[in-house]
Amino acid sequence: MKSFKSIRYRQVHLDFHTSEHITGVGSNFDEEQFISCLQSAQVDTINVFAMCHHGWSYFDTKVGKPHPHLETNLLPRMLDACSKNDIEAPIYITVGFNELSAREHPDWVAIAPEGDDPYGPPKSADPEAPRSTGFDGWHMLCLNTPYLQYLLDYTKEVMERFQPVGIFYDIVGEYPCVCSFCRDSLKEMGLDENNPDHRKQLAKKVYLNYLQKTSELIWSHNPETRLYHNCCTEKMGEKQYYPYYSHYDIESLPTGGWGYDYFTSMVRYIRKQDFQYLGMTGKFHKSWGEFGGFKNPAALKYECQQMLAFGARICIGDQLHPDGRMDEETYRIIGEAFDGIAAKEPWCKDTTSLAEIAILSANARMDAEDSRTSDMGAYMMLEEGHYLFDIIDDSVDFSVYRIIVLPDCIRVSDALQRKLEDYIAGGGNLIMSAESGLRSDRPEFALDLGVEFDGKSEWDVDYTLVTDQLTGSLVRSPFLNYESGYKVRVDRAEVLAQSYRPYFNRRYGHFCSHLHAPAKEEADYPAVIKHGNIIYLAQPLFRLYRKHGVQLYRDLFLACVKQFISAPTVKTDLPSAGKVNLTRQSNGTDYVLHLLYAVPILRGDTQVIEDVLTLKDISVQIKLDEKVKQVMLLPEMTMIPHRTDDDGYTSVSVNLTGHQMVLFET
Repeated sequence: MKSFKSIRYRQVHLDFHTSEHITGVGSNFDEEQFISCLQSAQVDTINVFAMCHHGWSYFDTKVGKPHPHLETNLLPRMLDACSKNDIEAPIYITVGFNELSAREHPDWVAIAPEGDDPYGPPKSADPEAPRSTGFDGWHMLCLNTPYLQYLLDYTKEVMERFQPVGIFYDIVGEYPCVCSFCRDSLKEMGLDENNPDHRKQLAKKVYLNYLQKTSELIWSHNPETRLYHNCCTEKMGEKQYYPYYSHYDIESLPTGGWGYDYFTSMVRYIRKQDFQYLGMTGKFHKSWGEFGGFKNPAALKYECQQMLAFGARICIGDQLHPDGRMDEETYRIIGEAFDGIAAKEPWCKDTTSLAEIAILSANARMDAEDSRTSDMGAYMMLEEGHYLFDIIDDSVDFSVYRIIVLPDCIRVSDALQRKLEDYIAGGGNLIMSAESGLRSDRPEFALDLGVEFDGKSEWDVDYTLVTDQLTGSLVRSPFLNYESGYKVRVDRAEVLAQSYRPYFNRRYGHFCSHLHAPAKEEADYPAVIKHGNIIYLAQPLFRLYRKHGVQLYRDLFLACVKQFISAPTVKTDLPSAGKVNLTRQSNGTDYVLHLLYAVPILRGDTQVIEDVLTLKDISVQIKLDEKVKQVMLLPEMTMIPHRTDDDGYTSVSVNLTGHQMVLFET
């Protein structure tokens, strides 16, 4: 039976993708210097490398091929040094990228179907032409070829020789392919190689076969070995892969294309799954593979604090110089980022994050890119409003949430309809927008909204004018929607906001001003209606907010939230760029509120964090089921004054520099 011990908190992922054109590999490796760097940075775990993207190994392998210029048995020396110093060392094995195998076995290389983006560099590339960087710079190997058996044999050697605490497989996923092996498989399955859906069907089968065989091999040797498959194609909701993981690694270098929203959105989904998880960022200024790239220490520290605040273990990516000597400046910066983490760890283990709102992920239910955009718009609004919320799929228990949000494009199956009806009957509330709530098979609402659906508006843009029922900072004039809404005819619903139509759509035959015509009059459909426990917004507000960042869209949505939650669990005057997370401690009676604040700014083409300001006297009010006895700042255990009002809110005032933990003992 599989059993995995707890993952440690302060990790480094050490890449070592080293060309055969480089000599003296590992020549300057020194155990004492290696361990000194790790210990000075308070590192307790490091992923070390068996085989890299170039296809070379860094030990005296019998299955693979050692790097031709390897001057020392590097992997065993690293493992031995870590073992003697109580540093865990999972082993890294490349999967998808393997340049050596691509050269020696060109029939193992994955071939993208015509019309798809190609995998890797072109076959006829001039050897002296500049090579693509990043994902496009490597050949992709197909796991439907004998390459899979090579990986299995290699993994068996690693398991038998080193008995590692974990295996980290890299660059895996579902890659539709039309190599000769895949074409033969499609034919044997009675599928058409020219049909994109059939190719995706085979790609899923090939990937699941890889997952099954690798995990069975590893866990047959040792059921306690941790295992992670770093999938490049996975999205929320694909739980068929989870049995083959021991934990989940949220790779999200904010500067490398992920952005500062990715981790905190993904973690709100992953924390609802039944395994430990960690976040992975990098020490690089931008992304993987930089030599001599250094992230601002303030940014790296904030990223680590953010992972800790949301219940994740922390992993920082680095890349070793080919000569094997650790860069001491890198570990000085990593040490600054990890400073204070160990003291906070006791209040972050075995906790439960609390949420009163859930976003039902559109991306978990469909493949369309706009579904991810809609999810992220809803995430941004709730994050900036400082609500406690999760991102979920339809397998979880809805009843624990006060509101469930269906952003923009969630069509409703019969099974989901029954679940939503039960949720509403139990007192739950829904907020839906645009196409959300329509039946999967036809354009009519699956639930009773007190309106009839009439299809998409004919206008390119439209406008929203709110009524007095929606309070807050909303303007009392029609404001622009960059994409128009869906038409509904009101029967029994209450109108909270009205749509306005423009004079006309912008055409060559008639146009007005630079962009679009102004609002003319009320349209024949509302913008926001409320019927019982359901609010419906006609415009795709979440997609619009993600794309355009109009504060009025967020204000409109949060005004709708207040229709159902007038007294949220947490209230704070933290600025909108701040983040909050509330956890219940394992004793079941104490709570820790995490407050975060830093502002990423765009410099060049990269988001950076440099100035982490101290915010003074941030007001926090929290309403718990139990009476608060005392409040302390963590990890110092400094008592701070508090008061509890007649409504049950306990109020405190705190200062915040990057990350602050506040303990409420009940």
